[in-house]
Amino acid sequence: MKVHVITGGGSGIGYEIAKAFDDGLVIITGRTEEKLKKACEELEKTGKAKYAYKTCDVSGKNSVMDLLAFATEKGDLMTVVNSAGVSGVGANVEAVLNVDLKGAKHITDAAYEHLANGGVLIQIASMMGHIVPVSDAYINELIEPDKEGAIEKIASLVNGNSDNAYNFAKLGVIEMVKANAMKFGKKGLRIVSVSPGIIMTEMAKEAQNENADIMKKMVENTPAQRTGEPSDIANAVKFLASDKASFITGTDLLVDGGLSLVLKSMYQ
Repeated sequence: MKVHVITGGGSGIGYEIAKAFDDGLVIITGRTEEKLKKACEELEKTGKAKYAYKTCDVSGKNSVMDLLAFATEKGDLMTVVNSAGVSGVGANVEAVLNVDLKGAKHITDAAYEHLANGGVLIQIASMMGHIVPVSDAYINELIEPDKEGAIEKIASLVNGNSDNAYNFAKLGVIEMVKANAMKFGKKGLRIVSVSPGIIMTEMAKEAQNENADIMKKMVENTPAQRTGEPSDIANAVKFLASDKASFITGTDLLVDGGLSLVLKSMYQ
């Protein structure tokens, strides 16, 4: 049986991605069992695949290894989608870097060990990763955040700003994918990332209500002239996970309505 793992699959983009798979067993993960159980019950009603859940904290290396070992017991692990993450809103710098950056590294390492031949790891990054310049001053720490002192160095660059930490973390995810493409390829695996723009999850809708003027400006500067829906990301992920994308690896797919084309100028 084909097995697909979706971290952060209990809600938002991760839930929509889980719903998009129509074959095999889809295992959703997160930190709250009750939330996962409820999501699984809902997915069973709407999805075409079989569904299961397992708690996992991606910031913990052992937790991630246990998750993917559990998945391989169920069948051939063909897809890992890392949608788990925290935003810069309401989280401190350390939490953002440990979950969004170090967590992505834990997922990368575990997926390399456990994916079946022909499998793919899809990391969910962000268009915000594209506003941070790539620099030799910190690129190694972004690619290997589990090395001693790496998180501390990145934290020192963001001046206590958790939004900046989020942007750096997502650049790290994008660069991590590039850095691991050859390694994965030699094992018959692929690794890619998807960078969403403004996606109208429940959390984003709350932010829209609180920052109506900012959101309006963002939409006005988006070539697609709209915000995105979780299904926009799910559709991209489903394609990247399919055989139709078998020649796509080591790259990032922006699904942002074109907003990143003007985003840097808006933040200058």
